[in-house]
Amino acid sequence: MLAKDFMTEMIVTAEEDVLVEDAAKLMAAEAIGSLIITSNDVLSGMVTRQDIVSAQLLSEETYRSLTVADVMHSPVVTVLPDSDVGQVISLMNSTGKHHLPVIDGDDIIGIVAASDIIRVLATFKLVAKATEED
Repeated sequence: MLAKDFMTEMIVTAEEDVLVEDAAKLMAAEAIGSLIITSNDVLSGMVTRQDIVSAQLLSEETYRSLTVADVMHSPVVTVLPDSDVGQVISLMNSTGKHHLPVIDGDDIIGIVAASDIIRVLATFKLVAKATEED
């Protein structure tokens, strides 16, 4: 199975100058674990829930003034639409990143999260079990 087959197509982005506090509200409203950061519509970084939590450990004054550019991960680890599930798992394991944008040329066409991988593997297991029973 390829990344384009199991990626989440809904992409939520924010520009680098967005305040971390506003990014946290956006992530909560959209029920997402990561936010793609752009600069003039070009991928420039990623912010995760963990980044938000870490930023909150700073003083209240410092937290309120941080932008996503201050806490984002860059460069971003990405995958291609034709990357197979094994390649995506290997990349997640080797980099420790659990949210990988799917890039086609200069376009961000989706995102693969660890939860997507779990869903794919569970489906594989169910199919294998059903095949054994036949």
